[in-house]
Amino acid sequence: MATSATTSKQCFICEKDKATLYQCEGCSEKFCFTDLLKHRQENVLELENIVTDCDTFQQNISEQEKDLYHRSLVKQVNEWERDSITKIKQTAEDCRQKLIKPTDDNIAEIKKKLNQFIT
Repeated sequence: MATSATTSKQCFICEKDKATLYQCEGCSEKFCFTDLLKHRQENVLELENIVTDCDTFQQNISEQEKDLYHRSLVKQVNEWERDSITKIKQTAEDCRQKLIKPTDDNIAEIKKKLNQFIT
């Protein structure tokens, strides 16, 4: 944050009349040299906090991306999918057996009658 020296009335923080004040280009307020240093340090600390918060936020997003398949709801959907496939396969097998058995029985009955007719 660049500053420029101005001749004005009062420091924004201590409100004392000073011969030389420095204007903060970031907030446009005027400070005596001592308070300017404090103001700059506060700005540096605030910027560091913002950067830290941003890093933490990015890390959280990254962890959520990695953990996508381990979330509880996704696990439930995966389990539901496996159970559904198992049930569908079992139902299909039951239907096949219901179709095959009568057909086999009919063929056996026809063969039996055919044998009786032939002999």
